[in-house]
Parts: sequence; structure tokens; C-alpha cells
Amino acid sequence: MSGSAAALAGCASCKGRCCREYTVNVTMDDVRGLATGMALHPREFLALQEKDDGDFRFRRDGPRYDIRLRHRPDTEGCVFLMEIAPGHARCGAYAHRPRVCANFPASLSRNTVAIRDNTLCGDADSWNLTAMDLPGLRANILRNRAAWTEHLRLAERWNAHVDSSHRTRSHDELYDFILEPGTIGLPEEDAEAAEAEAGARTASDAHVPDGTDGAGAPDAGGDEVTGDAGDDGDAGGPEGAGSAPVAAGGSGGGTAPASV
Repeated sequence: MSGSAAALAGCASCKGRCCREYTVNVTMDDVRGLATGMALHPREFLALQEKDDGDFRFRRDGPRYDIRLRHRPDTEGCVFLMEIAPGHARCGAYAHRPRVCANFPASLSRNTVAIRDNTLCGDADSWNLTAMDLPGLRANILRNRAAWTEHLRLAERWNAHVDSSHRTRSHDELYDFILEPGTIGLPEEDAEAAEAEAGARTASDAHVPDGTDGAGAPDAGGDEVTGDAGDDGDAGGPEGAGSAPVAAGGSGGGTAPASV
């Protein structure tokens, strides 16, 4: 949840239930924020879940996958959920948490900030809208919608690159792309770059002096890779099971809105 309102609402008595029972799908922008802020590689806190309507493929016509926060198998909590004492937990990545976690339990319905239905942490009476930063929440929900739009656009770029290749991509290649989306272009951009590079090499070879082997002429390059939204705009937000704070690796499925 966002701001000091957490101390006046359901998060004040947080036991980390939302961070154990929800699934938290994240945007590429969320991943970059966590990777930078927590000094972790995405493989240390992300899980890939196969879904028919997932965002990423690793081979042409292959299954699709969503990216979500990992759950720890021992606590069933989010990889970032810190277990403070029995029945008490807090988010270890609070300053860098995904937007869907920061917005919880708010949603945007007909341009008005409201409390989600059936939240795991208390009931509707547990949350005091008058104590919340409603303009801040509304702005953050809209930023999350924009982040999901960009996420889906870049996911299609990744998939187009995968479809133009004849080999299966690795998880680490996807993570590299998420961290630096500019490392690959659209298939037509890649083809134009390869054609230009091949032309440059041909021109260079044509001017190799007699008695030399042309060493140092540029290579042609090859096939290289470096490197949804409901009414509240939290596409890929809490689905089912979740968790919150703790800092390093972990394992498991997805997670959900972080606690305070």
C-alpha cells in the first residue's frame, strides 16, 4: 500500500497473508526497478509460469509464459517477504516494490479510487479511504496501466524476434532483454542491420591490398540476443496466491501485493 495511510488501515496489522496467497505478475519496468534497487539479477526473484495467454515465448510457436514474483517453498511467501516474528511479516523490497503492490488494495473504477472487493487483509471496513493519498494512488494506477501497455509492446517485440530465429531462446536471454530492451530490434530492423554490415564487409574486402588476408574486416554478424489490465489498471496484478518482502533468491510460483 502507498504512503503513511498504511498505518491507519489494514496493513497496520499485516501478517503477510496477501504476500503468501496472491500471485503478483510484474511488468518489465517493475523488474528493472527491483533489479536495480535490490542489486539482484531477475533470475533471483522471478518465476516463469506457462499460461495460454502469457506474454513471452522462447521458441517459434512455443508455449507462452508470464513473469511473476517467486514464492519461497519453505514459507510459501513472496521472495521479498521478511518474516519478523510468528504472525508478523513485512516487505523487504518496500521502496522498490512493484506498482501493483504499492497500489494495493486500491483500484480505479470509473476514474474513482476504490477498495478492491474481497481483499485478503480484512474487509472493506478495514480500509479508510479518507486517510489514503487518493490523488497519489490514482496517478500510480494510471502509471501502472501505461507500464503494462509498454510491457506488452516490448513482449511482442521479443516474440517477433523469437519467431524470426531458428533456435530456442534461454531464460537468461529474456532477462537480459527485460533489463535492456534496446538490445534487440524488430526482425526487419535486424535484417536491415545485417544487410548493411554485410555490405560494409564486402566493400572492405574489395579494398584489401595484395598479399594480405583481410584480417580485421568486420564480420557479418549473426543471430544474437543480448540482453493485463482490469478496471483498476493493475494488469497481471494479484491473481491467486501471494507474498511480500525478503531480499535474495528464492523459489516458487508467483506472489502478490506487498505489505508495509
